[in-house]
Amino acid sequence: MINTLLVALAVAAGVPALVGVPLRCWQIATGRFRSRIPQHALARATFRVFAVLFLVPNALAWAYVLHAGYQYLACGSGCEQRGVAAVIAIGFLGCAYVLLEGFLLTARRRVVPDQ
Repeated sequence: MINTLLVALAVAAGVPALVGVPLRCWQIATGRFRSRIPQHALARATFRVFAVLFLVPNALAWAYVLHAGYQYLACGSGCEQRGVAAVIAIGFLGCAYVLLEGFLLTARRRVVPDQ
């Protein structure tokens, strides 16, 4: 029961990731997050390293989801294994996307100075 729930949550996160991954790739590539990162050099360097570290697996998982989905749709009937592979790929994409969004959520937070 727990395993089914975890797979369902991963697939549910993977569906919005089909749109979210290209959007985040574009936002990071164009520098949309630069104004939200703290101004000191360590924060900027850390953001660059971890953005690439999280973005590359997301882009690869996104490309694999498109490939697996195309193979499943091109196969026709009798290819249940390819359908399972497509769902697993969407689940992996969902897991990678949750990590990317978690990173961006913590990287963009603002610390308010004490008054």
